[in-house]
Amino acid sequence: MKRQIVFSIFFLLSYSFIQAQNVSKETIQWNATGFKDLDTNETVTNSCQFVTYGAKKIKWIQDNGKFVVDWNITKSSGTWTNVSQLGSISFSFADDKVKGELTIKKEGSGWLMNLTISGGPSDFNLRYAVSSIERLD
Repeated sequence: MKRQIVFSIFFLLSYSFIQAQNVSKETIQWNATGFKDLDTNETVTNSCQFVTYGAKKIKWIQDNGKFVVDWNITKSSGTWTNVSQLGSISFSFADDKVKGELTIKKEGSGWLMNLTISGGPSDFNLRYAVSSIERLD
């Protein structure tokens, strides 16, 4: 009985934590298991993380933190105040070398992220499968 009560409390707290996540205001880490190149249709298993700092900044962390890219968000489109519900938001970004867009959405029971970048050594259009999310602030 005690185990059931503890589990129920943990579940309710976890559910409340996820519901409270507002993508345009909160700092959220999106943990991805891999991506599909939408131009070549190739699927790659390669974990990485994206951290969105509200509508201010995006951090892309690859290779266990050995490769990290930061972009300042120049524009956001959409509002998504509850990541446990269906919704989406797009962030445009640019630096002195590249420009691009990161679109995050929940469809059905999972989250997807589309990342498009142009202006670098090669353009790309990738779709990431998100396995979990964490609020960092």
